[in-house]
Amino acid sequence: MDVILSSPALMASVSAVVVLLASAIWAHYRFADYHRLPRQFGLTLKPTSYGPAWLMTWFLPLMLIGVLIFAAALPTFVPPEQINGDPEIGVIIASAICVAAQGFTLWLLTRWANAQA
Repeated sequence: MDVILSSPALMASVSAVVVLLASAIWAHYRFADYHRLPRQFGLTLKPTSYGPAWLMTWFLPLMLIGVLIFAAALPTFVPPEQINGDPEIGVIIASAICVAAQGFTLWLLTRWANAQA
């Protein structure tokens, strides 16, 4: 337990978790009128399969939060001599990618919901 993340990496991961939870709450209320939401989009950005709305709004953010927790905790359990590079950079990049993935998913869902009206 020699490697502990510094403040910028922790701030990035905590900020990403807050954004992911806030986006899940927003999506839950934004798509409350739909019983089923797209869960998969094809290459043409058209939905190819649907799932329960509660699952579609909460599964991805909670999974991404799990990924961030794993990425932040990994340097604690891996011996320092086996770590190549700075693990803090990886946590910061993982935080940005998780927020971007959630943003892209919400963009797709909002685009689909606007086309339904």
